[in-house]
Amino acid sequence: MRFEKEIEISSPREKIWQFLWDVDRFIGCVPGCREAKTIEEGKSYTAAMVEKVGPFRVEFPMRIEILESEPLSHIKVQASGSDNKVGSRMKVDLDVHLKANGAKTTLSLVASVDVLGKLAALGHSIIKRKADQVMEEFAQAVKEQMQGQSSNA
Repeated sequence: MRFEKEIEISSPREKIWQFLWDVDRFIGCVPGCREAKTIEEGKSYTAAMVEKVGPFRVEFPMRIEILESEPLSHIKVQASGSDNKVGSRMKVDLDVHLKANGAKTTLSLVASVDVLGKLAALGHSIIKRKADQVMEEFAQAVKEQMQGQSSNA
């Protein structure tokens, strides 16, 4: 499944770029994501994804690899993990692009998500609805983090 989200943020591209590499702040914006650890700075991380999808409560220990990085412009990430209790696997390929737009920055996210096992048996529509919800909550959390008090004005 493919998901796309574009976020316009009232913050310069340099600040957004710094935020993307601040693992604790970034992970704090991803719904259900916790326990982020750096394996190799700028290259490899782990985190746990915990979510309720349909009747299942899933917990995916995720391995996150930075595949490409072009400063102030682009990051390509791959994350994968398995939930052995539910009998499901998930793989996410994520492309993140930053584009300066005056004093604002456009953050573009393109994610390809593959789900296998019992979770996949729930069907495309349930998984898509949950993924859309996660992307929307993430976008809102990033805007709030980056815009701070200006989002309340």
